Amino acid sequence: MLAALGSLMLGTGVVAFGVSPNLPDAAQWPVRQVVETVDAPLAEPALTASTPEFLIHQSQLTRRDDSLQALLKRLGVDDREAQSFLARDVTSRLLLTGASGKLASVTRTPEGQLKTLSVRWVDANNQRVSRLVVEQQDGGFNARLEQPTPRRLVQFGSLTIRSSFYAATDQADIPDAIAAQTVEAFSGDLDFQRDLRRGARVGLVYEAFELDGEILFAGQLLGAEIQSGQETHQAMWFRAPGKAGEFVSLDGESQRRAYLASPLAFSRVTSSYGPRIHPVFGGQKAHKGTDYGAPAGTPIRTVADGVVSFAGRQGGYGNYVVIQHPDKAATAYAHMERITVRLGQRVQQGQTIGTVGSTGTATGPNLHFEYLVKGVQTNPSRIASDPSVSTVAVAQLPGFKQESKAMREQLAMAASVALAHAQ
Repeated sequence: MLAALGSLMLGTGVVAFGVSPNLPDAAQWPVRQVVETVDAPLAEPALTASTPEFLIHQSQLTRRDDSLQALLKRLGVDDREAQSFLARDVTSRLLLTGASGKLASVTRTPEGQLKTLSVRWVDANNQRVSRLVVEQQDGGFNARLEQPTPRRLVQFGSLTIRSSFYAATDQADIPDAIAAQTVEAFSGDLDFQRDLRRGARVGLVYEAFELDGEILFAGQLLGAEIQSGQETHQAMWFRAPGKAGEFVSLDGESQRRAYLASPLAFSRVTSSYGPRIHPVFGGQKAHKGTDYGAPAGTPIRTVADGVVSFAGRQGGYGNYVVIQHPDKAATAYAHMERITVRLGQRVQQGQTIGTVGSTGTATGPNLHFEYLVKGVQTNPSRIASDPSVSTVAVAQLPGFKQESKAMREQLAMAASVALAHAQ
């Protein structure tokens, strides 16, 4: 009974609270302003020797027209002592000598006082990195030149041909040096302009060199695979003991042929060997070479080792070069804009001998290319089928099978990267 009575009292107690209608409206209450004097808060403690110094890090690329004052200003440095040291120090003069585009980084105070300066530049051709370091020490500055060793990485790349090979490499962020080596690796098998169909897939394995978390340059193309239609081409870089490296197939056959497939790395055939209507004189006439269309100034390369037997002007050929090859055959190059070899000069396969032009009897920039066997003009398409010139039985060399097996696995990984991109 007591419990029931208590529950009843608790339940009914809720309605016992309310707002009395007789209380005055709070908005009508009088307002009184109170002003009191208080002690000011304690000031923040002054910086002590143990307080970390606030520093700013900033970077800029050097420009071709830079002066020392202009570069320091862009870096936020306002330090006469530092500027004076950089101007007179012999090592520090490397800051603005040579090519522009060096990465200059400073650590400075908010007021512009220089603490450290680091300037890095890369010689990609020699795979060398240099770094100038200037530091504040004992009230002055000290400069030194370093040559740090970049870390070697193995990179995988993939691309799909949509319009051209180089356009695809640009889109896939493949370094230009690797793209050029890919063309070299398959230059005896493929004309990269004519033979790569739209949709062809390329997988690449190559060296890259990194320093301070940044890829600085590419190194050697280690392996490549090209799938175009029903054809698959594979190559890898192999260095036999005591010999120079070369591109070989994964079965050990040298990729180097006696003749390149084309005298231009990228071109289109505008007129093949055989009968045709002459573009200038009209009428049907035998065309005893192959014409390649390309922009004026495009480099022309010799398709094989040899000796220059003619270099000069010759009638309708315009600027004309003939190269005699070791197998007694010769190749000829006409309508050149510029000739960069001389009579009697020895040339190596792939060497630039001039540039595309429209000299002589020509309707526009093009290269007229001839293949002569015992002085008789022969169909140039025959040269691409000539066998390898390698004299080394690469497949039997120690270590080749292991390297070839490893490369097959790496190319499979590169192909999986390509598939992932496609999906």
